[in-house]
Amino acid sequence: MEGRRNILIIDADEGVSAPLCDYFGRQGVFCRVAKTLGEGKALLGSFSFDAVIAELDLADGRSTALLKESGMPPVIILSENAKDEEIIEALSLGAADYILKPCSPPVTAARLAARVPLRERRITCRRLTLDVLLRTASFDGRLIKLTSSEFNILCFLMSHPGKFFTADEIYENVWNASSMQTSVVRFHISNLKRALFSVMGENPILSEFGVGYAFAAEN
Repeated sequence: MEGRRNILIIDADEGVSAPLCDYFGRQGVFCRVAKTLGEGKALLGSFSFDAVIAELDLADGRSTALLKESGMPPVIILSENAKDEEIIEALSLGAADYILKPCSPPVTAARLAARVPLRERRITCRRLTLDVLLRTASFDGRLIKLTSSEFNILCFLMSHPGKFFTADEIYENVWNASSMQTSVVRFHISNLKRALFSVMGENPILSEFGVGYAFAAEN
């Protein structure tokens, strides 16, 4: 449904998931809950979500594994682990945010609204279409498999066709944080270019030394 969020919460602790569901429900947000990574993946395969809020360490794995899947909605990580290396790793893999527990539902909702704003459903340029809600990319109807980070970068660049951004600017806009590792951006863009070329037969991501990267505008 347009204008209404659908959220998946993955956390075995009902002391976390229940208050979040209660608060989100009163805000008109529909929530589903999973207690394990496997349950979460099953729900993601059956329903469309605008975002995922997941505990970092689950009984059957780490929720950062979701960030390596294609077509994944933005993922916000919850964790009691405050180590810098853990936070940097999650954000570098493509997490939309990393929230330390204990976290209040109102603050979590505010972070969600800031990190995952409601946007237009579709962005189309050069016969490439992004469905922002379903988190899919397609070229003339052919799906392109992208990781969460690749999709986020492509969505940002396609929202500003023809405009160049440095790696620092891309990191700050996509990850909503001060740039820490521009090599992360270059790595994801390199993979993104290969994925797009394999389906489109051309590379719409422009690179200019000393200027940055841009999505080529329509001819």
